[in-house]
Amino acid sequence: MNFLPNQEDNLYRDKMRALADQYDWGEMLAMREEIESLEVERFSFAFQRRLAEEGLIGLTWPKPHGKEARVDQQLLMVEELECQGFPGYGLTSILRGGGMLLRSGSDAQRATHLPKIVAGEAVYCQGLSEPNAGSDLLALKTKAVREGNHYIVNGSKIWTSTAHQTDWISLLVRTDPNSARHRGLSVLLVDPKWPGVAVTPVWVMGGWRVNQVFYDNVKVPVENLVGEQDEGWAVITGNLDEERAMSFGGTETRHLCARLIHRLSGMADQLSEADLERLGHFVMELEADRLLYLRVGMQAQRGEDTSGTGPMSKVYGSELAQEFVEWAVDLMGQEVLFSESADILAQDLELQLRVATVLTVIGGTSEVQRNIVATRHLGLPRSN
Repeated sequence: MNFLPNQEDNLYRDKMRALADQYDWGEMLAMREEIESLEVERFSFAFQRRLAEEGLIGLTWPKPHGKEARVDQQLLMVEELECQGFPGYGLTSILRGGGMLLRSGSDAQRATHLPKIVAGEAVYCQGLSEPNAGSDLLALKTKAVREGNHYIVNGSKIWTSTAHQTDWISLLVRTDPNSARHRGLSVLLVDPKWPGVAVTPVWVMGGWRVNQVFYDNVKVPVENLVGEQDEGWAVITGNLDEERAMSFGGTETRHLCARLIHRLSGMADQLSEADLERLGHFVMELEADRLLYLRVGMQAQRGEDTSGTGPMSKVYGSELAQEFVEWAVDLMGQEVLFSESADILAQDLELQLRVATVLTVIGGTSEVQRNIVATRHLGLPRSN
């Protein structure tokens, strides 16, 4: 079986490579500084605008908003983006917001929001987890009560990435107080600058901030309801499936592994047999992670259910990322642990050591993902 992409497949990957060639080291350093100043995870406003100028946002979306590209073509482009050292998380998080509106939004919502996303002018995030509803998302308490042409929202969300920089939050709320679990939920588009919304930073080991967002009698226009009232779980599950199908550390780890191999070139005699064998193990495991990631994308392209294989990819990639970076840091030595090191590879390994620590928690813990795989993919019964 030939896994290599053909010329048509490579269309958007080649466009990404051409864009990457336009960046010199000074521009890459400036982008790193922008990311640090924004206090967000792998997101750059300037780079999003460059992607928009090249027509590389919303590739798989239907015209006139997108290019109607295949899912695997977008996956190849995103893989190239992250393997060139560019921030990919921002693009995928924004595309989740647009994808939700394509699936469930009104014509007016799509006409308002999608052109801004494709133009690189708007940022979207999700308001899902709560202080007492993290892995058990369906225990959420934030509520919205309809009064005339508005919903009045009260409650709080936590771990809301980019809320301090976003234009819109896709907020999951309970609109039927008599319902339980996945019933009676709705999704509202909320502007974090509206009265009653307060965004408070929560700092994480990766060096950026997520946020706790408080909603105190926030008035949300009825036209900001996405999909039908009380049917929000069906709206948001598409976002959750897309999130679980993201590369949780695998793509960045392949990039780091390639850089480490380049650094070790000609040094095989200085490495132990155990380290050489371990490195070979990681190369094979990372390729397996890549193929699993592509498999999920191809299933989505065929319209197949990815609610089981997406979590498989998430668990495998996130745990492999942790395993690799812990070994790589030990191999490189204690200087990696000093972030002020002038060695860029050492800096990135130190950062990834902190980032990878939380990869098995964000987006749903590995324990939750394994339960999803067991029930949705393997057909095993739920435990009582």
